[in-house]
Amino acid sequence: MSTKTRLLAASVLISATALTAAPSYAQSARDSAVVDELVVTARKRTESVLDVPMSINVVGEQAMQNMGAESYTALLGSVPSLTAYQNGPGRTRLSIRGVTNGGGNDNDTQNQETVGIYIDEIPISMGALNPELALFDLERVEVLRGPQGTLYGAGSMTGTVRMITHRPQFNTFEGKAEYGVSSVNEGGDGFSLKGLLNVPVVNDRIAIRASGYYTKTPGYIDNVTTGEKDVNDGLARGGRVEARFQVTDDFTADLSYFKHHYKDGGRPEDLERVPGLGRDYTSADGYDDKLDIYNLTLNYDLGFANLVSSTSYFDRTTVNKRSLDGLLSVFPGVKPSPLVDTTDSTYFAQEIRLASQGDGPFSWVVGAFADKKDIYYLNTVPVPGFDAAMGINSNDFGAPKDNPYWGYDDLEVKTYALFGELTYEIGKFSVTGGLRYFNWEQKYKLYASGFFNGAIPSDPPRRTSKEDGFNPKFNVSYDLNDDFMVYAQAARGFRYGGINTPVPQDVCAAELADFTRTGTDPNTFAADKVWNYEVGGKGSFADGRVRVNGAYFHLVWDDMQTQRRLDCGFGFRENVGGATSDGVELEITANPIQGLTLTAGGAYIDSKLSTDVKNLKAKEGDKAPFVPEFTFSGSAEYVFPVSDDLDAFVYAGYQYMGERFTEFSPQLSTYRKMDAYNVVNLRAGLTHEGVEFSVYANNALDSRGVIRALPASPFDPEARIRIVPRTVGANIRVAF
Repeated sequence: MSTKTRLLAASVLISATALTAAPSYAQSARDSAVVDELVVTARKRTESVLDVPMSINVVGEQAMQNMGAESYTALLGSVPSLTAYQNGPGRTRLSIRGVTNGGGNDNDTQNQETVGIYIDEIPISMGALNPELALFDLERVEVLRGPQGTLYGAGSMTGTVRMITHRPQFNTFEGKAEYGVSSVNEGGDGFSLKGLLNVPVVNDRIAIRASGYYTKTPGYIDNVTTGEKDVNDGLARGGRVEARFQVTDDFTADLSYFKHHYKDGGRPEDLERVPGLGRDYTSADGYDDKLDIYNLTLNYDLGFANLVSSTSYFDRTTVNKRSLDGLLSVFPGVKPSPLVDTTDSTYFAQEIRLASQGDGPFSWVVGAFADKKDIYYLNTVPVPGFDAAMGINSNDFGAPKDNPYWGYDDLEVKTYALFGELTYEIGKFSVTGGLRYFNWEQKYKLYASGFFNGAIPSDPPRRTSKEDGFNPKFNVSYDLNDDFMVYAQAARGFRYGGINTPVPQDVCAAELADFTRTGTDPNTFAADKVWNYEVGGKGSFADGRVRVNGAYFHLVWDDMQTQRRLDCGFGFRENVGGATSDGVELEITANPIQGLTLTAGGAYIDSKLSTDVKNLKAKEGDKAPFVPEFTFSGSAEYVFPVSDDLDAFVYAGYQYMGERFTEFSPQLSTYRKMDAYNVVNLRAGLTHEGVEFSVYANNALDSRGVIRALPASPFDPEARIRIVPRTVGANIRVAF
């Protein structure tokens, strides 16, 4: 495969996109039977996806529209090896290649992500509260499978999801407006309004691109006790504005601001004891997420290399409510009220890197990274009238009035890193070595009080945990011909450790004494690591009509961060046990005739424990939770002319999600099986001179597949979170 030729083609493609108005996708599909050449920046330099010797899935803008994808979670069924632990919008924990142990509190500040999430240069992943930004005015989404710790750090232990936006264009005035309506089976109605505008301010020097969205998502969960309908309806609104300055011919500055606000009226939980899609709690359990993101990216062309500086800052507040009706019902005269979790986060990140360019046999990227994260998590149970009903004063328990529980986590995290990758091409071989040095420090303080916490408020001193080390990567590839390569790779991924919430001494004394005798420290847990070994191949054939990408991987997961449950009712994280994950990923895209695009992709993953894990009551060979053994997706799109200036298109997509389980061990009372399910999406429409009208049916067969089973607890009933029921709608888009 000729790297120089592909890089030249990539540069031409980017230049053409920047300087000309793009044709409608219908026109492009009708005029060409060759699979489009995809350009990516996964290795922090511009390349053809066929030249990157690693497993990458690229979802383009039109593919996202065809799937009706409003956020990255909509891609779960179509990207092989990408799965998730879902608890509602904004409360999703991604995993790749079967590395997950499920469970855990959404708001736990010690949740360490295993998949990094970026929008352009900006890292936005955050444990189990990953923001689900609207997929509007995106050029593509890149899903990088396997550890990406060399270039992206600890949060990318098993992979990285990168959302790449369209950038301002200097010499093109263009815009788009979109309006849509939708209706959910057994639910409500929704609508969306989106728009964007690209304005050249000074030709070749200054341009501004602004986009915005306002989307009402229809609900489908009814409250049979209060009579409320569609309580889980949501509203997402936000926008992005970016200014690009061509300061000199070699120096570009991009200044961007992104605002996102999502709010819903309740979790999408379907209680098993309530007929249909319903619930019977009286208290609300909605979610509110406000996020502001700022970024300044500077790019200086030095000739032999590009110097890039990215400075990011985000400020986020989430309010996550959880119904406590079951718990509070045991206290006579107490009105049911929700638990209210409020998390305030600020995050600053700075990266500076130098990436080579040119025709030499060596290509490289070196850089430095630093970030600082401050998180204040307030965990409260405000219950009006609780003190009077119980004959107590919550102040005596260290909590505000009528708060049977009140506490906070105060967390500060700092990271420094140096990284680099070097590639050497010799003939048809290409060898890459990468290394990242990281230095991480966390300071943590917790306060807990209230009637539910016991007689004495806990106010431990601020604790500190530290970690540093190296993260290596080695890759070798071979060009079988100009159109196909094979590769082998070994890479290490990791995620940081942390500090546990203190276990109460008064109620857990006996068990804590056992840990003291055995030398176990329940206060902290260390990093866990993954070694990923893979071989793969990618390329095109049949004169460019078919593109294929496939890989086999073997992962070894050591020092697993697992949750020990104590008989006293509390627990803590510890590093116990190990797991392996073996699998195959395969994706094919084909244009057999003009106007027809076919895709197919799937994964087989065998993720299981490699040792017995006592604290999970699990045995060697037990399957990883929330990981399907088989997934498959396929689509067909046909674009054809109706007349000289009118095109029509039809699209059908299919997704299969295999069965999954909620725990490693079938011996646990919380173990549940989630059956396999199928999803069919349909879309059809007409395009005429920049105007597109389409109708669609997402989940056309109205599958009620379960994406998360919630086992009954002493205070909560059995519940399920299902995929969104059949949704039908229509969109009109106008481009100018």
